[in-house]
Amino acid sequence: HWRELYVAAPVDEDPDAPVIEGYIDLAVLESGPDGPGLIIVDYKTDAVADHADRAAKVERYRLQGAAYAVAAERSTGLPVRRVVLCFLAVDGATEVEVTGLAEAMAEVRSAARELAGA
Repeated sequence: HWRELYVAAPVDEDPDAPVIEGYIDLAVLESGPDGPGLIIVDYKTDAVADHADRAAKVERYRLQGAAYAVAAERSTGLPVRRVVLCFLAVDGATEVEVTGLAEAMAEVRSAARELAGA
């Protein structure tokens, strides 16, 4: 595993592709039947009032987690199997997996190209 892992990579193979970057709180290397892959954990310290509030925050952080996944896959060559948002509170932690990760990663690639004017 790696903590506070800096990642930066172009969003795809195009030599003119925009680069995304960030700091992954925790990346875990996992062995599986299809070979090695990564799990990305992003710690969140937001106050969460209830389930609906948590769901809204998960949606808000969805693309951030997907951007980490894109950068991690492109820089390591390993597939990202899961992105988990871990909401920390004084009474414990709640883990929420980013659903539709492949679609969210495609959205990140598209948004990065649009923002870069590509």
